[in-house]
Parts: sequence; C-alpha cells; structure tokens
Amino acid sequence: MSLSAPGYPSYSTAITAVVLGTSTLLAGAVQQVAEGDYSLATSSHYLASVGKNATIDVGQTLIEKIGLLKQSIAGVKQEIVAPVVWVGSPQINVMTLMLDTLDVVKELAELTAAHTHHNTGTPQNASAIRGTAHKSDGLKQKYSPVIG
Repeated sequence: MSLSAPGYPSYSTAITAVVLGTSTLLAGAVQQVAEGDYSLATSSHYLASVGKNATIDVGQTLIEKIGLLKQSIAGVKQEIVAPVVWVGSPQINVMTLMLDTLDVVKELAELTAAHTHHNTGTPQNASAIRGTAHKSDGLKQKYSPVIG
C-alpha cells in the first residue's frame, strides 16, 4: 500500500514535525492515510467541527469510553439501528421493561376477564378482555428479538 494520495508522489521516509506553539494548516482538502495504527491525543480539550456531513466507517468494533457524561443531541431525529439493542447498565437492559410491561398487561387482562363478584358472574366482555392478553403475546413475540 502506498502512502500517497492519488496524483501525488509516494514517500517512504518518515516525516516528523515538532511544533512548540500553535500549528495551523489551511488547505482546500487534507487526506491522511496510515498503513498501521493512527492515534490522536490531547491532554486538554478536543473540538471537531464539521460544516456539512460526517461519516465514520468502522470495519469491526467501535468502543467509546466517556469518563463522566455523554450527550447526543439531534435537531430532528435520532436513529439507533441494530439487530439487538441494549440500553442501561452492564447488568440491566432497560429495554426489557417493555417486555415486562407486556407481561403485566397480559396478567391484568386475564385477571380482569376472570373477575367476579358474589352477586355477578364474569364480565360480559370477558372474551374481548382475554383478546387483549393475546395481543400482548403478539407484541412480545414481535419485539423480544431486538431487545438484548
């Protein structure tokens, strides 16, 4: 693999620049290519500003480690798309709350359908109430595959 941009010569020697103050590069376009590892580090603040779009394409795994707080703010819409979603702590996936709620809805529907008083029978719409419990089963089957 050549360390050069299309139309530019290939360099095989290392180029080292030591800057004691501020370094500014003003260019129409900048392309950096590394055949090995590429690192960027600062002991203070880091700011990246993109005027239009930004794309990060990672071939395998992307791990972000944030010491205190991560905020992700979208002006219109935010999408998280994956075959399985996990939101929460390492031990608890908050997404399972939806499945747990469906179990509670099913149980409530079944209890309500079977509910009686000493002077009446079961509700006249007991079959409709049981139907709600079956809807809960269908929703759980639909959503459980994406909840890790």
